[in-house]
Amino acid sequence: MAIANPLRVDLHTHSTASDGEHAPAELVRLALERNLNVIALTDHDTCDGIDAAIAAARDTSLTVIPGVELSCDVPQGEVHVLGYFIDWHDAHLQSMLVKFRDGRFGRAEKMTKKLAALGVPISFERVREIAGDASIGRPHVAQALLEAGHVANVTEAFDKYIGRTGPAYVERFRLTPEDAVTLILQARGVPVLAHPREVTNWVEPMVKCGLLGLEVHYGMYDDNTRSELARIARQFGLIATGGSDFHGLNKMAHMSALGEVNVPPQVVDKLKSKAASLRMN
Repeated sequence: MAIANPLRVDLHTHSTASDGEHAPAELVRLALERNLNVIALTDHDTCDGIDAAIAAARDTSLTVIPGVELSCDVPQGEVHVLGYFIDWHDAHLQSMLVKFRDGRFGRAEKMTKKLAALGVPISFERVREIAGDASIGRPHVAQALLEAGHVANVTEAFDKYIGRTGPAYVERFRLTPEDAVTLILQARGVPVLAHPREVTNWVEPMVKCGLLGLEVHYGMYDDNTRSELARIARQFGLIATGGSDFHGLNKMAHMSALGEVNVPPQVVDKLKSKAASLRMN
């Protein structure tokens, strides 16, 4: 008897709803081309692409998990929290995401003013054009700096001007990692700490607030890192998730390609089961 091929899974992807290169429907098409069975759409601080992705995947072999990636500022940098099987129409979640987006809009405008004062002017209107329908973020400011010839690449834009210690950096509306976990749980989703290698000190306090997973199988990590993260996941009883953090064919070329990370397919059932139990409580 032939053995069925295991599911091919990617639980960390982005679309043009945040800072990805491909529209949700295009992301679905790429996933189908790569023979993926399950993807999670986890755009930064927005759920705006979920309906379109689910619609595009309807009547295909692909399942789209509704997700989000919340960005949190902490003293040493940033912590990102993924939410899986969220109720993306939840009123409280949506109100908080609107607050994020409003904060990003004002933040980007303040950055352009600081850049002008530094002698590297860019147009805020151009930043908005680059962002399109996506939530405005620093990558769009960086792209405007690159277009204007002020930097040689996006990395230089962050290092020289808009990184956390840069002269044009502007603080944004702040959400703590614990708050992010709570927000995802309130939306009946499963909270997972994203790409956690540099922020494993946050695992324990986040577990106390309800963290349920750890992104172990991440594209940028070597086997030793994955083994250590798997150990931490076992220690705290967390679901070991994973994904490529795919932003596009041409964006973030150093990152893994869509579906390239070997994510154990049983992770999907574990997340789904946990989400179902949360809805029963």
